[in-house]
Amino acid sequence: MAEILILGGGVAGLSAAWHARQSGREAVIFEAGERSGGLLDNFQVDGFRFDNAVHFGFSNNDAYRAVLEKTDYITHRPEAYNYERGRWLKHPVQNNLFPLPAEEKVKAIKSFVERPARSETSDYRQWLKEQFGAVIAERFPVRYTEKYWTVPAENLSTIWIGNRLYRPSLDEVLYGAMTDQTPSTYYLPELYYPRHGGFRAFIDPLLERLDLRTGKEAVYINPQKKYVLCRDGTREYYGHLISSVPLPELIDMLDEAPGAVKEAAGQLWATSIALVSLGFNAPRAGDYLWFYIYDSEILPSRVHAPYRKSPDNVPPGCSSLQFETYFSRCKPLEISPDQLVEQVTKLVDQMKLASGRDIIVTDYRVLPYANVVFDRGMTERRDYVLEYLNGLGITPVGRFGEWDYLWTDQCFLSGKKVENLPAGL
Repeated sequence: MAEILILGGGVAGLSAAWHARQSGREAVIFEAGERSGGLLDNFQVDGFRFDNAVHFGFSNNDAYRAVLEKTDYITHRPEAYNYERGRWLKHPVQNNLFPLPAEEKVKAIKSFVERPARSETSDYRQWLKEQFGAVIAERFPVRYTEKYWTVPAENLSTIWIGNRLYRPSLDEVLYGAMTDQTPSTYYLPELYYPRHGGFRAFIDPLLERLDLRTGKEAVYINPQKKYVLCRDGTREYYGHLISSVPLPELIDMLDEAPGAVKEAAGQLWATSIALVSLGFNAPRAGDYLWFYIYDSEILPSRVHAPYRKSPDNVPPGCSSLQFETYFSRCKPLEISPDQLVEQVTKLVDQMKLASGRDIIVTDYRVLPYANVVFDRGMTERRDYVLEYLNGLGITPVGRFGEWDYLWTDQCFLSGKKVENLPAGL
C-alpha cells in the first residue's frame, strides 16, 4: 500500500514526490510511459536531440530556482521574432512595426489611438481590439489565435492572459514604428537552458531516490476502497491519491462519476502538436532562437532552434529546427504526416532559413496534449469537475491535472500540494 500514490511522472508528479520526500513521507509514482518527463522529455535521432516542443527555464520562485541551479545552464536573452508576408518583425509585433510600409504603419497607429474602451465582458477578440486597435489585432494576434488555439478568437475567454501579451503605450508603438532599435519588452528578462542533456536535465535532480514505476498505466480508480487498477492487471491501494492525468481521462477512470460530471469533463479539450524536427548538415539554420508565423496559409505556428539553445543538441558543425503545427477536435489536421513534413521542408527554402539540401534528419511525431483551451464557459465546467474530485479525496496537479495554463515552474509549485495532505493513511 502506498501512503501517497501519484499518477503521472511529468514535472508536477515528480515535484509532488520530491516534496513528499522532503517532508519525510513516502510516495510512489505510476508513469504510463517507459520514461518520466512528460512534455519536458526529449528524444534523439541520429545524434540530434529534440525536446517535446519549445521549453526554457525561468522563475521568480526560490524553490524552483534552487532546482534549476543544480544543473549547469546557458542564459539566453528572450529575443523572439515574427514572420509575416516575407517580413521579419521583432516580438511583440504591436510595438515593433518598423519593417511595415509607411501607409500600413499609419493605419495601424491610427487604429491603436482610436481603439475602443476596455470592458469587463470582452471575449478575446474584443479584448485584443481594446488593447491594440482593430488593425493590429486582426492582422496579427487574431490570425495567430486560429493557428495556435485552433478556434476563432471570439470563442475564447480572457482569463488565461495574465502578463502573456504585452500592452504598449502610444509612445512605445510610435517608437517601434520608427526604428528597429527597440528594447526588449518580453515578460521575462532571461531564459535558461541546460548546457547538456536537453531541457529534461533540469528535472533530473527531482528523480533522486524517488520510487518511480514506469509502464504503469492506470485504467480504473475506486475512490471508496482507495485503489488504482493498472492495465497490466496490478492493483495498488493508497492513502492519498495525486493525479496529473488529464481531467477528461481521469474522470473516465471513475465509473461511478455522475453523468453531469462526465458531461462537464467531456467538454474540456486541449490542442495537440504535430511536431516536425529537422537536422541540418550545416552550422546555421535560421537566425533566431524562436519565432512565430502569422501567415494563415502556412500550417506551422511556431519554430525554434534546438542547436541555438545548446550546441550539445546537435553533432559538431550541424544545426536544427523544430516546427509546431497545432490541431484539435475543432480543427483537425487534414494532411498526412508525409505531406506535413514535405511542406515544412519546402518552408526551409521559402523562408530562407537554410538550404533544404542540407537536411539530413527528419522526424514527425504527435504530442496529444499541448495547451488546454479556454473556450467560454470552460472554467465553470473545469471547476465543477475539480470540486467533484476534491470530494473524493483526489488531488489534481499540473497543467492537465488542474486543467490550467501553467508554465513549468507553476507545475512544479503545483506539486507542493502534497504538503497539505493530512498525515496518516
